[in-house]
Amino acid sequence: MKLALWTPAAGALAAAAPLLAREFETALVGTPAEPRPDVDVDVYELGDSPSYGFVYRALLERPGLVLLRDWNLHALVFAETAGRGSPHAYRREARRAHGDLGTFAARQVLAGLGGALPRLVPMNRRVLEASLALVSFDAAIAARAAALLPSRPVLQLEAPESALDQAAALLAKVLLRLVHKLAGEVEPARRELKARRAQEATPLGAALAELAWTARELGLPAPPDGTAELVSPLFPSSR
Repeated sequence: MKLALWTPAAGALAAAAPLLAREFETALVGTPAEPRPDVDVDVYELGDSPSYGFVYRALLERPGLVLLRDWNLHALVFAETAGRGSPHAYRREARRAHGDLGTFAARQVLAGLGGALPRLVPMNRRVLEASLALVSFDAAIAARAAALLPSRPVLQLEAPESALDQAAALLAKVLLRLVHKLAGEVEPARRELKARRAQEATPLGAALAELAWTARELGLPAPPDGTAELVSPLFPSSR
């Protein structure tokens, strides 16, 4: 089995690479200039910095296992949208993640009036949706992710990140277990993500996705089966 480890940082994931290489063929991808390797499973390290941009783009293209360093990825997503000359994409992502609050926050940020608003709009929804499993060294991040990803493994790693060798050893152990457990789910998840994005390209699909995500954020039951048929008359272009 082949793994790709995506990280720009000399942190736990990079340090875990030699340990993982004892069992898997491993490719470490540390810069945006490197081509995408042909692998069975991708492992992505993500934090709230533009330096993780190539990792973010790779994850959105192909789901995988995620090591999440920060809950709020607003700076990263801003750099990958408005920072690349597409304020419309930034507004769309803010709306997709946070509805009317996101739309308002994006408008203020683009006008230079954001202030503390970015702290209220984490912009991590696409990352969570593309995570086959998520691990974190932060208990709060793991708890919040688990609430939004009830059907996915979410693990908190106890080793302190300051002890890099301990963190790398624990991360490698967890990733070995997750890769074996989830290897058969990778390809179906890739197809599911592609189909979901095609559905969300329609007004009806976007509305239903926003409704379902908001329900999860508020701890409410998912929209019942048949919701699409019930509301489809409101979206004639989707029929």
